[in-house]
This record gives sequence, C-alpha cells and structure tokens, in this order.
Amino acid sequence: MTQSEFLGRWYLGLGIAAIVVVVVAVLVIALILTARAILANATKALGVANEIVVNTTPIWELERTNAVAAQLLDGARAIERHAGQVAAALEAPAPAARGEAGGR
Repeated sequence: MTQSEFLGRWYLGLGIAAIVVVVVAVLVIALILTARAILANATKALGVANEIVVNTTPIWELERTNAVAAQLLDGARAIERHAGQVAAALEAPAPAARGEAGGR
C-alpha cells in the first residue's frame, strides 16, 4: 500500500466517521427537542389537571351536602311527628282529676 492509497483510505474513513458524528448529533438534537416538547406538554397537562381538580371539588362535596340534607330531613320529620303529638295532646279532652269529681 502506497502512501497515497493510505491517505485516500484514511480520508475516506475520516469522512465516514464525520458523517456518523453528524448523524448522531442530529439525532441527539432531535431527541432533546422532542424531550423539551414532551416536558412542555406535560406541564400544560398538569396545569389543566389541577384546574379539573379545582372545578370538580364541588361535585365531591355533594356527598357531604346530601348527608347533611338527610340529617335535616330526619330532624324535620322528628319535629313534625312531635308537633303532631303535642297538637293531639292539646286537642284531647282533659282527663277528670281523681277524687274531685263525683261524691260531694
């Protein structure tokens, strides 16, 4: 192998290596840009998810509201029942007192 052939092959190898380095660099840059885009989209999605949590909190509070409403309904029914008993007792004739009626 002559020096000219050696240099020709060396330059060919150097050119191939340079092309490989450029291709790898392009792929790494594309990977970095894609990762940044994914991060930006994930950040936006997290912000939207937090808004969804804030906006749906009242829905989850409905369970507590329904429980309180059921307690209020039970209390109202108890008041109605006791008020009916009081009204019935007030409308009923008074029982005669023992020992007062009758033998004088």
